[in-house]
Amino acid sequence: MKKTLLLSLLFVLLLGTTVSAKVVPTDQDVTLDGQKIELEGYSIDGNNYFKLRDIAAILSGTDVAFGVDYNDSKNSIEITRNKSYTKLPTDLTISQNSEIESKKSSQKVYIDGEVVNYSAYFINGNNYYKLRDLGKTIGFYVDYKEDTKTIVIKSEKVDATDLIEREDVSFKSFAVDTLTNMQEFKIGEKKSISMDDFTSNIKSVVLLSTDERQFSAKVEYDESSNSVKIVPLLFKIKGSLNFTPVIKVEQGEETHFESAQSNLNLSSLTSKIDPSKEHKIVLGYYVGDESPENFRSFSILEFKN
Repeated sequence: MKKTLLLSLLFVLLLGTTVSAKVVPTDQDVTLDGQKIELEGYSIDGNNYFKLRDIAAILSGTDVAFGVDYNDSKNSIEITRNKSYTKLPTDLTISQNSEIESKKSSQKVYIDGEVVNYSAYFINGNNYYKLRDLGKTIGFYVDYKEDTKTIVIKSEKVDATDLIEREDVSFKSFAVDTLTNMQEFKIGEKKSISMDDFTSNIKSVVLLSTDERQFSAKVEYDESSNSVKIVPLLFKIKGSLNFTPVIKVEQGEETHFESAQSNLNLSSLTSKIDPSKEHKIVLGYYVGDESPENFRSFSILEFKN
């Protein structure tokens, strides 16, 4: 009986810790450089959230303009400071949907290549961000006038800062357990492979800093620059190492090298071997000159019968 009562109390306590944020349309006016503008925003736990592209659209052509792009290979949003923004037909539109569907957003956001730890919500199909966070990290003026209950935005540059204090760390090398970072497929199972096939199976990689500290790391692929980026798992540590990926195809004593890209056609990769027999496709990089002896393995895909 006591055990049942304790479990019931624990269940109630656990339920009590799950609190959904109240999301309501903001009723506050918004001005840009003193002029009232119409923006669709939401008030969540006392903070105002707005659509990133709407903010980019109203600041387009000003001294604090910034670009917004979606990186499909990283499933991330990329903000570029001091870049012109091309407005979309869906920008600055007001939803007619009276129902609000919202959840915490897990979409990664980068500013000039650096990841940002935003508080964000996915509302009716769009990502909304805290306006003060956007102003602080991108570098434009945001304030609030209590007497008139007005949100104030200015196309005025401010010093951009991170949302949390992060340590800049310089890295000199990394170590990877290639045998751990291996994935197996049946021959004929796949017609093409992507960089995600290699990076998604990474289980063991460690960064070594110039002051001899070691940090567990994760791996990302940037299609726009065709580079593999190794970054610390700890968000409070800022820094990374990059390499240009190379593909090696192995079958017995036969090996050949190919340039890497986001998506790779298997028939093209295996044109110099017998694709019906067991083989390996290795993601790696060169240390120094582009020669076979300077190739280092990073992740392996094995194709077996």
